[in-house]
Amino acid sequence: MEAYLTISTHFSAAHRLALPSLTLEQNSEIYGKCARVNGHGHNYHLEVTIKGEIDPRTGMIADLVAFQKAVDDLVVEPLDHTFLNKDIPYFAEVVPTAENIAVYIRDVLKQPIREIGAQLHKVKLIESPNNSCEVYCTYETESISVADQREPVLAPA
Repeated sequence: MEAYLTISTHFSAAHRLALPSLTLEQNSEIYGKCARVNGHGHNYHLEVTIKGEIDPRTGMIADLVAFQKAVDDLVVEPLDHTFLNKDIPYFAEVVPTAENIAVYIRDVLKQPIREIGAQLHKVKLIESPNNSCEVYCTYETESISVADQREPVLAPA
């Protein structure tokens, strides 16, 4: 039986929405106050959802501890208390909108989630009470059957 499992966490980061090829005035037309030269920050709320078959032995899709560790080690720790544009190389070239941050998180987590025996289903990034973004992980060219999935890696007791 297929099921979904979601964990919620948070991180704080600053960013500036601006294309380097445009003037401050042009960026302000596109991004408004978010284009201000010194940037601004958010307390981001992050929800990551995985999907997979429920293991009849463990009753789980994947080990929750391993899932949480992947999100903490690969997303929260590297992004928390950073200025995304300057501290995260990916965002030197990509405008760190909520959409692009969610895509970045999806791309960072996709393979590590597979390694714990599940598939990444969705990344939801809530930037403020006014806006959030959901990015779904698709496997167009990949076909993962239950037989192809790795055994769940369980945390030591």
